Amino acid sequence: MIINEKYFKQYSPIPLNYNMAEIKNYIGVAQEIWLSPLIGDDLLDELEEQVKDNNVSPTNAALLTDGKLWQYLAFATCLEGLPFIWSHFSETGISLGKSDNSDSITLKDLTYIEQHLRRQTEFLKDSVKKYICERPSAFPLVCQCECECGSCCGSKAKLRHPNPYLQLYSTRRKCTDLK
Repeated sequence: MIINEKYFKQYSPIPLNYNMAEIKNYIGVAQEIWLSPLIGDDLLDELEEQVKDNNVSPTNAALLTDGKLWQYLAFATCLEGLPFIWSHFSETGISLGKSDNSDSITLKDLTYIEQHLRRQTEFLKDSVKKYICERPSAFPLVCQCECECGSCCGSKAKLRHPNPYLQLYSTRRKCTDLK
């Protein structure tokens, strides 16, 4: 993982006192679904190695902070984990999260939150993409060619060609009334 608990809480919309055990598994999922198609496997592997060794280059450190990569990953993680934050699996089945002094949100509320989180995540994705594209010499592991053929750069061409199956299970909501 390229983000730790401290930075995740700093850059994500979840509260600082949130139990990270409930969402930690989704960081890896978000990296694979959202981050890998954006920056490519080569840069992601380099970032993971540098973070693991606690020896992040100044260029990559700037990408993580100023380039909003950590914030993008934190929001994408919240988006991926949202249904499982809303509901809980137990030995008796799936139940909505509820405590003594609060009620769970409705499906309509959850849909609104999901759409809002998705818009923010997409905005942050564009910000990361712009940051990388404005600094082609700083990120040679990401394809910067103008031909967009994908053959000259191999896996590096992912910056210009996002994962087409990313929203495979997302349905269009043109005529859906959630009342």
